Amino acid sequence: MDNLRVHVASSGAYAVITVAGDVDATTTGQLHEAVVRAREISAHLVFDLAEMTFMDSAGIRVLLDAFHHTQTEGGSIALSGPRPSPRKVMELVGLADHIPIYDSPAEAVAGGPA
Repeated sequence: MDNLRVHVASSGAYAVITVAGDVDATTTGQLHEAVVRAREISAHLVFDLAEMTFMDSAGIRVLLDAFHHTQTEGGSIALSGPRPSPRKVMELVGLADHIPIYDSPAEAVAGGPA
């Protein structure tokens, strides 16, 4: 599996977490650390997943934890650009029923709270 690369940046009222590579049990620690850094920037998180090649249940767990934290902090979470395979996993486990999925980070920011 590919190495995971994660980058956190500010975009207006949002923290954007860009994820590239594979998210699995061996790399979720990196993703979790990025979420913690992002939450220091904003309670509104956007995950740019366009370059994420794989996600297993451990990655889903990190996204669910981020969702629950943002809910308790009055924030929001959105996903953007997941490839077909990871998106199918997200839909199968019902993640897409709770977290909106957009085509791009710009759409996620525009579609979320001001």
